[in-house]
Amino acid sequence: MELSHKYEVERDELKKKILELNQQLAKINEVRDSKEHFLSCVRSFAKMNEVTPMILQELIDKIEVHAVEGTGLNRTQSVVIHYKFIGELDMPENFDKIKVNTRKGVEIEYLRTTKMA
Repeated sequence: MELSHKYEVERDELKKKILELNQQLAKINEVRDSKEHFLSCVRSFAKMNEVTPMILQELIDKIEVHAVEGTGLNRTQSVVIHYKFIGELDMPENFDKIKVNTRKGVEIEYLRTTKMA
């Protein structure tokens, strides 16, 4: 009886351990699949000649468009792009401002973001 009880306890412990190891294996496989997807995306983006809607869907997680501030020529609006895999991209400290005139009366200026605590 005692040996049978020890066997049952050991068997239950091994079942729990197998379940834990299978869960860890599933997580590892999920990370591997995500990594492979990321690498395939990076390879396709490196070869792109133009930005297509499909590429944007693969690359961008979400875009936050904030309220317009100011009026007239002093009117500004913040747009924050959250990329998949890396999140929000912040410009380096030595980054100089870049201004792009997209159409008459519209100028886009890329600025460093200030992280709010």
